[in-house]
Amino acid sequence: MPKIYDCRDYSAEEIIELMIELYPALEHRENRRRIYVGATGNIAERLYRHNAEDKVIFCAQTAHQNVAAKVETLAHDYGFNIGDVKWGGNGTNSHSIYVYAYRITRDTIE
Repeated sequence: MPKIYDCRDYSAEEIIELMIELYPALEHRENRRRIYVGATGNIAERLYRHNAEDKVIFCAQTAHQNVAAKVETLAHDYGFNIGDVKWGGNGTNSHSIYVYAYRITRDTIE
C-alpha cells in the first residue's frame, strides 16, 4: 500500500501543488500527460483495477468527497490525465475521499 498523505486540511489546489512539489518533474506540464489522477473510496481496489499498484506516485486523504472531486477536475486543468473528460473524469461518490496519481504505462488500464 502506498504512503497516504493526510491532506484533510488542504484545499484541492493545495493538494495538486503538494503533488507537484513532491515530484519536481511534474513542474513541467508536458510530463503531466503521462500521469493519471483519480479519486476513490478504496485506494487498494482502485489501483488494482488500474493495474497500477507499483506505479503510484501520490496518494492523499481529503476532508470530503467534494475536495477529491475538485482535485480530479483541477488535475485536468493542470494537464494531467483524468480519464474520459466528457464526463468530468471518472466521477466520485460519497465515499471518494482519496486522490491518487500513477504513471501511465502500456500495462495500466485507464
